[in-house]
Amino acid sequence: MTVRIACVQPEVFQENNKCYLQIEDIIKDIFSKHNSCDIICLPERWVPLAREKKENVQKERGKNYQFIKELAKNYSVSIISGAIWEKRESSSKPRITSYFFDNFGEEVGRQDKIHLYSYERKNFEPGEDLQLFSFKNMCFAILICFDMAFLETPRLAAENGADILFSPTQIRSEGIENWEVYLKARVLENRIPVVACNTFGRILERIFPGHSKIISFVEDFISPSKLRIVEGPIDSSGFIFDEVDLTFPKKLRKLRFREIIEKSAINVRKIDF
Repeated sequence: MTVRIACVQPEVFQENNKCYLQIEDIIKDIFSKHNSCDIICLPERWVPLAREKKENVQKERGKNYQFIKELAKNYSVSIISGAIWEKRESSSKPRITSYFFDNFGEEVGRQDKIHLYSYERKNFEPGEDLQLFSFKNMCFAILICFDMAFLETPRLAAENGADILFSPTQIRSEGIENWEVYLKARVLENRIPVVACNTFGRILERIFPGHSKIISFVEDFISPSKLRIVEGPIDSSGFIFDEVDLTFPKKLRKLRFREIIEKSAINVRKIDF
């Protein structure tokens, strides 16, 4: 099975409407160059960040949600919304969440960010559940940025049937090298493709270079496996597109998971000297 995937990497401007217009322009560009696309993924942050924190939090299913919902409907394409900061009546603090819309613009579900990063721990409520989304005979999970830095969340997704992992991210220039290591490690240790869509632009004093990635496998390379990496533009807006095979990685996963030794079966001994 092959899935056609695009990462939209727009520049973060100072006005929301300008951000909206560029995202739509990039989607038009995708369809002008490719006959079809199954899923489009947005980066974690694609709208500006105000210094006053409360100005950045929208009501549940607010303006950003409605914009992405309409895009999915108007262009008949499934979209992962990136991350939206929203306040819910059921939560004591806002949530960072990513919505998945089908190609009719209907909300299929949402994934809250589980591992909160740095300042986020003070201002947001973490997610408790890892959602698995079924779509066109495949299964995927959405791991928002820092969720990819821990081995547990990608492994749980892969062990429970995920065929591919989507990761809307917000990685600034100083963290790009570490981020690339994390992505390759998660792909290799779970034998699962990863789609990581990164923010591009300046947000307050921080620079985000984009360089989104779709990482999958070159077919027939089993031991060692060989990565296929499609990379987005650095320091500019744009998109990347790839047709990702999901059948061969499933074979690799079965082989790899047979080789796992449970931690409980390994004795840890400390040697004093």
